[in-house]
Amino acid sequence: MTGRTEGFSLVEMLAALSILAVAGVALTNAMTSSVRAASQARDISLAGVAADNVMALNLASDQGQDLRARSGTYELAGTEYDWTLALEETPDPQLTRVTVTIERDEREQARRVTFVRARS
Repeated sequence: MTGRTEGFSLVEMLAALSILAVAGVALTNAMTSSVRAASQARDISLAGVAADNVMALNLASDQGQDLRARSGTYELAGTEYDWTLALEETPDPQLTRVTVTIERDEREQARRVTFVRARS
């Protein structure tokens, strides 16, 4: 018998390590994408909560009697959002469309729309 017959050859080991390295890179990329998506989902969810809160605060102030277009900042969970409240007329003169837009870093994050009936 010539040579050793037990174990793996160097070529087999290099092939196995190459396959393992490629799989490791693919798993790392998948984890990175997953973490990024989770972070974006959290940001969008928080912006939605901020939009709901700003809408509720503005509608509740003076029972909606002093409802007018305005803007400001709102802080939630350590993040500061810029918000804008806009009013639009509708075909029904008794209804007003109220839109709250939430922005962070000059990008729209969330928008909430509701309608309010004019007080008689």
